[in-house]
Amino acid sequence: MAPPSVHGRPAVWLSHGRHDRVLPVDRCGRRVARQLGSAGYEVTYEEFDGGHVMTPELVAAALDAWLG
Repeated sequence: MAPPSVHGRPAVWLSHGRHDRVLPVDRCGRRVARQLGSAGYEVTYEEFDGGHVMTPELVAAALDAWLG
């Protein structure tokens, strides 16, 4: 993550598959969640037993988090 600028501190919801072969969970999901939390963001991080996919259940969880 290297955003060109930061505005505010929105709540962030992240999901990452433990078996992701495209973006390994240790170097991506877990690291990004730690960095955002350390920067003061409210982070919800969920890992799931899968790969580089977005399931209907994850979409629903993301929308629930976004809509509050």
